[in-house]
Amino acid sequence: MSRVTGRWRGAALGSAALAAGAVVLLGSRLAVDEQPPLDHWVRRRTSTPGPRRVSKLAAPLFPLGLPGGYITISYLLARSLRRRRRSGGPAIVTAAWAGWLVHRGLKLVFVRERPARPGQRRRLDSYPSGHTTGTTALAVTAARVLARHGLVSRRRAALIGLGAPVVMGVYRLIDDEHWATDVIGGWLLGGSIALTCDALLGERGGGADATRGPAVKRRGSRPRVRRERPTS
Repeated sequence: MSRVTGRWRGAALGSAALAAGAVVLLGSRLAVDEQPPLDHWVRRRTSTPGPRRVSKLAAPLFPLGLPGGYITISYLLARSLRRRRRSGGPAIVTAAWAGWLVHRGLKLVFVRERPARPGQRRRLDSYPSGHTTGTTALAVTAARVLARHGLVSRRRAALIGLGAPVVMGVYRLIDDEHWATDVIGGWLLGGSIALTCDALLGERGGGADATRGPAVKRRGSRPRVRRERPTS
């Protein structure tokens, strides 16, 4: 491992640890049934007729944010990378699975009531947003892997890694399924998972060397020198 690679991995893991710490700190400050002013302010803004109409149009995003959606996408991406003999497939799949498993574990620790809606039962699994966590973990990891191999431009990688989590998070708000701090926690947790998986597994499952195949040493052909027989 080169010094540059080692420093990059160290910085990624350090950032992941800070994000994970922020998730825990934020969750520890959220009460079960008392929400901070930010959550009430955002909910009032997203409860107007305009966002409600957008929520109906964005309904197809719901299955993509479920485990069966983003985990399936991760396997498809990994398969595509494997066919191209590129690394990063294990990082993408692991990030998707971790996005589901870790957020489910945290919901057992941080009990929080979801926004109350008429005709729906009380739910205490609000923090963090699972749709946001899974989408962020997958999108950020995939964006880093694809950009590293030059399969997408940096601009498109930024669109994938930032755009997809933002769209999913906003959708969960305007659909009135989560509080704003649930979405923020999902962004932080998904980002932490993505950085960790990419730093530890991003170079596994193929790689640049695999694209070239096994190294073969070629011996250059030496010009033959015609030797004349000595005359007597």
